[in-house]
Amino acid sequence: MSRDRHRQDDRTSSKSSRNHDYLIKLRGIPYSSTKDDIKKFLHPCRIDTVHLFNNRGSSSDECLVDLELEADVKDALKKSNQLMGNRYIEILQATVYEYNFFVKHKGMISWREPVIRMNGLPYTCTMGDVQNFFKDIPIARNGIYITRDMTDNALGGGYVAFISMDNAYKAMDIYDQAHIQHRYIQLSPSTYDEAKKTILNDAVLNGKRFAGESDDEDNNNNTQNRTNRSPRNSRPTSRIHRGLPAKQPPSQSITSRSRSRQRHDGSRRPSRKRSRSPVRHSSRTSIQNGEYLVKMRGMPFTVVEKDIREFFPSAIQPVHIKILYDRRTNRPNGDAHIYFNTMDQVNEAVKCDRKYMGSRYVEIYFESRRTLSSNRRRSKSKDSSHHSSRSSSKT
Repeated sequence: MSRDRHRQDDRTSSKSSRNHDYLIKLRGIPYSSTKDDIKKFLHPCRIDTVHLFNNRGSSSDECLVDLELEADVKDALKKSNQLMGNRYIEILQATVYEYNFFVKHKGMISWREPVIRMNGLPYTCTMGDVQNFFKDIPIARNGIYITRDMTDNALGGGYVAFISMDNAYKAMDIYDQAHIQHRYIQLSPSTYDEAKKTILNDAVLNGKRFAGESDDEDNNNNTQNRTNRSPRNSRPTSRIHRGLPAKQPPSQSITSRSRSRQRHDGSRRPSRKRSRSPVRHSSRTSIQNGEYLVKMRGMPFTVVEKDIREFFPSAIQPVHIKILYDRRTNRPNGDAHIYFNTMDQVNEAVKCDRKYMGSRYVEIYFESRRTLSSNRRRSKSKDSSHHSSRSSSKT
């Protein structure tokens, strides 16, 4: 009777090992390790299979081990950070999805960050399409990035960050070569650093295209000469290089505006430097069009006022919308200032943070009323001081 029960347990454990229910990963093993070395290190854990790979003479410092029972997994995890030879071994619990990835790449790729690179995205692909593509696998907050051109079309590449490596292995195993619309998507392991570099590089390129600069122009410029020249001397040269007329030097005569800045005692007021920001702002604060300012960022470059009004619910329509434009191209730069009359409307508007406008989600920030009130008081104090100075000069 005991012999039959023992055979039944063997069949059960063998079936579990084929399903990789009790799978562990060893990381940091010596490159010369053998299966006997792994078994000796994990003793007395009952081992079903040791998965080692040697690809063209190159050995991996990781291996997978199928154990027989859950108790063996617990005993194996206690051996983490112990020495095998002169190396500390890290032991982690693994899944069948990680096993499939390990076998596919023959143990030669060590993937440690839950980031996947996507290639082959359709040009109409949206973040919603990517979320539906991975279905029930949890994606990290703000974990989707799609490379786009200036017309907001996808360029075929992108990145997805998941909340854990288990989810990343599962996504790779199930959805590699699956389709979004009419195109199959190729997935490959990546890192946070690779995704960050791509995002920053795309931001720089799109910024140059938005400003009307060509990529070849920057490649032909001499970096050393550009850094050695002073900003004052480099500015007219760069305009000539672009085929634009050079700026005329400022006149030495005192204009009527500069004369108005002179005080009665003969001294001159310090002139204010004009902003060099490429964003075009209005010089007057639109407090009269709404006491509460809400800032929007990340909108499509083709946005119009109608798009913003449709973005907000009909019950909280803003009283004034100010779309910010790039000073050089005279096109929207993706930002806007929205004015409301009441704080209740602001609270409802902020609920639309990270809501999608077309294929892009929009970030919303609230600018406190105190800032606007202080600006108003500051402008009033300037007016009163200017009025008093004029009165004293008349007397």
